[in-house]
Amino acid sequence: MSEVDPGLGTTNVNVTLAPRDNPFSGKRFPCCLCGVGLEIRLSRRQKPYTQCLLCGIQTFFRGKKGIQRLSEIVKSELLMAGRGSRTESALILYTRIQQLRAQKEELEVQQGFIIRDADLDGVIRVVDNELARVQGELAQMAGPSQEESGK
Repeated sequence: MSEVDPGLGTTNVNVTLAPRDNPFSGKRFPCCLCGVGLEIRLSRRQKPYTQCLLCGIQTFFRGKKGIQRLSEIVKSELLMAGRGSRTESALILYTRIQQLRAQKEELEVQQGFIIRDADLDGVIRVVDNELARVQGELAQMAGPSQEESGK
Protein backbone atom coordinates (compact mmCIF):
# COMPACT_ATOMS: atom_id res chain seq x y z
CA MET A 1 0.00 0.00 0.00
CA SER A 2 2.50 2.61 1.06
CA GLU A 3 6.23 2.53 0.82
CA VAL A 4 8.73 4.48 2.79
CA ASP A 5 11.12 6.37 0.55
CA PRO A 6 14.26 4.15 0.54
CA GLY A 7 16.62 6.97 -0.38
CA LEU A 8 16.51 8.44 3.10
CA GLY A 9 18.91 6.03 4.82
CA THR A 10 18.25 3.86 7.82
CA THR A 11 17.35 6.47 10.45
CA ASN A 12 13.81 7.35 11.43
CA VAL A 13 14.52 11.06 11.02
CA ASN A 14 12.71 12.73 8.13
CA VAL A 15 10.90 9.56 7.06
CA THR A 16 8.38 10.36 4.36
CA LEU A 17 6.20 8.38 2.04
CA ALA A 18 7.39 7.91 -1.50
CA PRO A 19 6.27 10.90 -3.60
CA ARG A 20 3.12 9.42 -5.16
CA ASP A 21 -0.57 9.73 -4.61
CA ASN A 22 -1.84 9.42 -1.06
CA PRO A 23 -1.87 5.63 -0.43
CA PHE A 24 -4.29 6.23 2.45
CA SER A 25 -6.78 8.14 0.30
CA GLY A 26 -10.31 7.25 1.32
CA LYS A 27 -9.07 5.16 4.27
CA ARG A 28 -10.25 5.74 7.81
CA PHE A 29 -8.64 5.14 11.18
CA PRO A 30 -10.50 5.23 14.51
CA CYS A 31 -9.95 8.05 16.97
CA CYS A 32 -8.18 6.63 20.02
CA LEU A 33 -10.61 8.42 22.36
CA CYS A 34 -14.06 8.19 20.79
CA GLY A 35 -13.70 5.61 17.99
CA VAL A 36 -15.13 7.83 15.27
CA GLY A 37 -13.69 7.10 11.83
CA LEU A 38 -11.13 9.72 10.86
CA GLU A 39 -9.85 10.35 7.37
CA ILE A 40 -6.13 9.63 7.07
CA ARG A 41 -4.45 12.68 5.58
CA LEU A 42 -0.90 13.51 4.60
CA SER A 43 0.94 16.39 6.22
CA ARG A 44 3.03 18.91 4.31
CA ARG A 45 5.96 16.59 4.90
CA GLN A 46 4.06 13.63 3.42
CA LYS A 47 3.48 11.88 6.77
CA PRO A 48 0.09 10.37 7.58
CA TYR A 49 -2.01 11.88 10.34
CA THR A 50 -5.58 12.04 11.60
CA GLN A 51 -7.50 14.81 13.33
CA CYS A 52 -10.59 14.35 15.51
CA LEU A 53 -12.61 17.55 15.75
CA LEU A 54 -14.88 16.02 18.43
CA CYS A 55 -12.00 15.26 20.83
CA GLY A 56 -9.64 17.97 19.64
CA ILE A 57 -6.69 15.66 19.08
CA GLN A 58 -4.34 14.99 16.20
CA THR A 59 -2.41 11.76 15.73
CA PHE A 60 0.75 11.79 13.63
CA PHE A 61 2.33 8.55 12.45
CA ARG A 62 6.10 8.85 12.52
CA GLY A 63 9.05 6.65 11.63
CA LYS A 64 9.30 3.75 9.23
CA LYS A 65 7.81 1.24 11.68
CA GLY A 66 4.88 3.46 12.59
CA ILE A 67 3.94 4.24 9.01
CA GLN A 68 4.42 0.59 8.02
CA ARG A 69 2.19 -0.61 10.89
CA LEU A 70 -0.48 1.92 9.96
CA SER A 71 -0.34 0.69 6.37
CA GLU A 72 -0.69 -2.94 7.48
CA ILE A 73 -3.61 -2.16 9.79
CA VAL A 74 -5.43 -0.17 7.12
CA LYS A 75 -4.83 -2.87 4.51
CA SER A 76 -6.00 -5.69 6.81
CA GLU A 77 -9.00 -3.64 8.00
CA LEU A 78 -8.16 -4.84 11.52
CA LEU A 79 -9.49 -1.67 13.12
CA MET A 80 -12.98 -0.52 12.29
CA ALA A 81 -14.03 3.07 12.74
CA GLY A 82 -17.47 4.17 13.85
CA ARG A 83 -19.44 6.58 11.74
CA GLY A 84 -22.43 7.18 13.97
CA SER A 85 -22.81 7.76 17.68
CA ARG A 86 -25.08 4.73 18.20
CA THR A 87 -22.51 2.23 16.98
CA GLU A 88 -19.32 3.84 18.27
CA SER A 89 -19.13 1.86 21.52
CA ALA A 90 -19.81 -1.44 19.78
CA LEU A 91 -17.17 -0.73 17.15
CA ILE A 92 -14.65 0.24 19.81
CA LEU A 93 -15.28 -3.09 21.54
CA TYR A 94 -14.99 -4.93 18.22
CA THR A 95 -11.69 -3.19 17.53
CA ARG A 96 -10.45 -4.15 21.00
CA ILE A 97 -11.42 -7.78 20.34
CA GLN A 98 -9.45 -7.75 17.08
CA GLN A 99 -6.43 -6.25 18.84
CA LEU A 100 -6.56 -8.85 21.61
CA ARG A 101 -6.86 -11.72 19.12
CA ALA A 102 -3.82 -10.45 17.21
CA GLN A 103 -1.91 -9.99 20.45
CA LYS A 104 -2.76 -13.52 21.60
CA GLU A 105 -1.65 -15.01 18.25
CA GLU A 106 1.64 -13.12 18.46
CA LEU A 107 2.27 -14.37 22.01
CA GLU A 108 1.41 -17.96 21.06
CA VAL A 109 3.94 -17.80 18.22
CA GLN A 110 6.59 -16.73 20.74
CA GLN A 111 5.74 -19.61 23.09
CA GLY A 112 7.79 -22.76 22.54
CA PHE A 113 6.20 -26.16 21.96
CA ILE A 114 8.57 -28.28 24.02
CA ILE A 115 10.04 -25.86 26.55
CA ARG A 116 7.23 -23.59 27.64
CA ASP A 117 7.72 -20.29 29.43
CA ALA A 118 5.40 -20.23 32.45
CA ASP A 119 5.41 -16.42 32.54
CA LEU A 120 4.40 -16.24 28.88
CA ASP A 121 1.62 -18.77 29.57
CA GLY A 122 0.39 -16.42 32.28
CA VAL A 123 0.38 -13.46 29.91
CA ILE A 124 -1.54 -15.49 27.32
CA ARG A 125 -4.15 -16.41 29.96
CA VAL A 126 -4.50 -12.74 30.94
CA VAL A 127 -5.03 -11.74 27.29
CA ASP A 128 -7.51 -14.63 26.90
CA ASN A 129 -9.45 -13.50 30.00
CA GLU A 130 -9.54 -9.91 28.75
CA LEU A 131 -10.76 -11.15 25.37
CA ALA A 132 -13.58 -13.09 27.03
CA ARG A 133 -14.50 -10.06 29.17
CA VAL A 134 -14.68 -7.70 26.17
CA GLN A 135 -16.67 -10.28 24.16
CA GLY A 136 -19.10 -10.55 27.06
CA GLU A 137 -19.44 -6.79 27.22
CA LEU A 138 -20.19 -6.67 23.49
CA ALA A 139 -22.74 -9.49 23.82
CA GLN A 140 -24.41 -7.68 26.72
CA MET A 141 -24.53 -4.46 24.70
CA ALA A 142 -26.10 -6.30 21.76
CA GLY A 143 -28.81 -7.74 23.97
CA PRO A 144 -30.56 -11.05 23.38
CA SER A 145 -30.48 -12.41 19.86
CA GLN A 146 -33.70 -12.71 17.86
CA GLU A 147 -33.64 -16.48 18.46
CA GLU A 148 -33.44 -16.04 22.22
CA SER A 149 -36.08 -13.32 22.36
CA GLY A 150 -38.49 -15.44 20.28
CA LYS A 151 -38.49 -18.32 22.79
